[in-house]
Amino acid sequence: MLGADYIYPNVTEVARRGGLLERWCLAEPLGCTYIEVPGDFIKNKTEVERTGQDIGSMLTRSSIEELYQQEADIPRLPGYSLHTEPGIPRRRDPHGRQVKADLRWHDPEWVIALGDMLLEIGDFLGAPPAIIEIHPGGRKNSHADIAAGMHALIAAHQSAFGVEPRILLENHRDQNISTGNQMRAFWETFVKHHPEIIRFAGIALDPGHLHAVTREDFLQSLRRIPPEALRSIHVHTNLRPPSITDDVPWPEVFSAIRDLPERPYIKPVIYQKNKVAEAIDFCEGMLAAPLKERLPA
Repeated sequence: MLGADYIYPNVTEVARRGGLLERWCLAEPLGCTYIEVPGDFIKNKTEVERTGQDIGSMLTRSSIEELYQQEADIPRLPGYSLHTEPGIPRRRDPHGRQVKADLRWHDPEWVIALGDMLLEIGDFLGAPPAIIEIHPGGRKNSHADIAAGMHALIAAHQSAFGVEPRILLENHRDQNISTGNQMRAFWETFVKHHPEIIRFAGIALDPGHLHAVTREDFLQSLRRIPPEALRSIHVHTNLRPPSITDDVPWPEVFSAIRDLPERPYIKPVIYQKNKVAEAIDFCEGMLAAPLKERLPA
């Protein structure tokens, strides 16, 4: 494997949803191939006030037009990764309760509604996403449910735009797919049910979430993930640039990345724009150096 394609993260200093140009102006000088655009549900009080929708609800077309920005002066439309609803607790609602969107991959009507929302975002921004990241949600969502949902999203974009985006499933410590064994089992299910679209699907690995669940069994769990399924890596330490001294054994993680059969995406999940270059430099150093040189003395 030679190198990686970087995804510029959704840093806090840009418009919360906004458009593509501001992000691309930050990403291009750093050599990033893609930019990350949020594609989650209504997520805070400001969005509630602007749209009139409840926290945790899917965006309507009018809400998309209110929250995102169209831009006509982009020299070329950059490829972007749409990071969809993570299903994590949001800020409290007006009654003092936390709200967490329910990811219902087991509900075909919900999947259709999600696909429609993502199509509307792509239509408004002027181009469909190259990558869509999704999350597994709770135990009601079987591996077959999630695989069918991924197939439905790919089919919807092919029908609407004539393109098939990469649909990547991110592991999450508090959700239904969090360990290497679960990622392997999911991938085996996907391959069994949808072999014709394997090239458009995969796993986006967050090593921090994997380590939080597996601890001392991290490396064993990492080795359980099929290399052919591993398309993307999220690199960060609690949303800050990683370090060789982290609990996550980055030398071994990047050794696995270097052995992948396909050039992966790397997303430095960093919220501060002045720290993104540091995270990319860390990744480049890890990719370039032999494993023995990366290990601490």
